[in-house]
Amino acid sequence: MPTLTAQDQKVLASLGPHTRRHAIALWVEFPLLRFSSGRRTARRNKAVGGSPTSFHLTGRAVDLTGPQRDLFEAAARVWHMRVGRGCTGPEEVLLEHLGTPAQHLHVAW
Repeated sequence: MPTLTAQDQKVLASLGPHTRRHAIALWVEFPLLRFSSGRRTARRNKAVGGSPTSFHLTGRAVDLTGPQRDLFEAAARVWHMRVGRGCTGPEEVLLEHLGTPAQHLHVAW
């Protein structure tokens, strides 16, 4: 089974606790996925073209990269994930830039 890279660990550490639990649970099911973005500063968010109200600004969003098939399957799976009592699931699930080197799955909880 693949292990978390230093980049994966850095992204996970930037997330809020609830989002981190979701992200880890998703990675356990789809270990070929890598974490490419977590919490962002306002400056970084603007530089990457993020929304001014992005969940990344508060550590509630994560972007994952990997094989397109895994991204699609993870996107379908995440809608059904609950990691705790009262958890209502994701706020956003977006497959972005498909078919390009920048393709990724964005999920916000």
